[in-house]
Amino acid sequence: MLSARLLFILSVAALVVAATSCGEHLSVKKAVSYRMGDRATAGAVTYVGLTADYRQDIPGAKDPLKNRYLVIALSITNGGGTEVMLPHTRLIKPDGTEIPELTEIEGFPQWLGLLRKISPAATEQGYVVFDVPVGAYSLQVSDGGDPEKEQLAQIEIPANLAPAGGSVAGPALGN
Repeated sequence: MLSARLLFILSVAALVVAATSCGEHLSVKKAVSYRMGDRATAGAVTYVGLTADYRQDIPGAKDPLKNRYLVIALSITNGGGTEVMLPHTRLIKPDGTEIPELTEIEGFPQWLGLLRKISPAATEQGYVVFDVPVGAYSLQVSDGGDPEKEQLAQIEIPANLAPAGGSVAGPALGN
């Protein structure tokens, strides 16, 4: 009797563990990683990380600086047949922690802004900005699809960016 009860409890526990791990597997979105300067594809949207640099100041920032501004220049192309509304990007720390973009900026030339609509076959260029310590990060980008079907990509931002005023991988958009 005891062994049958123990077998039943172990079977139920195994089913719970299996069901839980399957649910987690389905909800975790995998993002392919790309280097700065490479074409990072998320569904029909293609991103290229043009430059990345750390700055002490940027025009139009509303919140006080806590660390350094990481300013990333992106080129974004909508290769699909319909207009897309893109969500903000996120920086991912090596430990998996997500850092949102700064959204309280006014007057920073070529900042991609709060609302990001891109017409079919159009390309937009501009900056995204984060307040972070100097380090290595991944920039997570999206195709703007429904959360359940959203396709993601990551652009690797190296820790060893060029010294102040410098950048990595490509021309700057301007100031």
